[in-house]
Amino acid sequence: MIHIRPAELSDAAGIARVHCLTWKEAYRGILDDTYLESLSQKRLTTRWRATLEHRSQDLDEQVFIAVQGKAVIGFLTIGASREAFAPWESEIGMIYILKEHRGAGIGRVLMKAAADHSIRRGMFSCGLWVLRDNGGGRDFYEVLKGEPTGRKTDSVGGHLVQLVAYWWSEVATLADRHPTHILPGSR
Repeated sequence: MIHIRPAELSDAAGIARVHCLTWKEAYRGILDDTYLESLSQKRLTTRWRATLEHRSQDLDEQVFIAVQGKAVIGFLTIGASREAFAPWESEIGMIYILKEHRGAGIGRVLMKAAADHSIRRGMFSCGLWVLRDNGGGRDFYEVLKGEPTGRKTDSVGGHLVQLVAYWWSEVATLADRHPTHILPGSR
């Protein structure tokens, strides 16, 4: 059985494992091979420990994990928008699921957990940035009714990449419920 829950500090190594494996698989041919090969589970574990420690001080930030038995098989990060001019209030920073577990609905459940978290924190729209050439990721966001809303160039591993934004003007749609912050008759 698979459980979705907020990550704890002790989950850092499991998250790092998923992060390392999924990036090397999903971004081969999209990101620089040298950069991908330089990804280290050990260094990522250190990074995830710091992220999880910081998260405990910022209530808008949360890391949700999908766990099967004791093994982390996927994760998602969410927090307040990182960009002042983005049309969304909350932002999904990352969502990754091990290849052998994709297609089982785990991504949808992680997105629902993120949406529920956003609503609890008073953030009623949500967005994210995805690599333009990540067709699988883009397909997933479009199935979830994410609206393409912008493009930008960023640097990953010292190389410029093209990103596409997706957003949900009503994060409640990701949570499979009606918007709760809109008063009756205000639409």
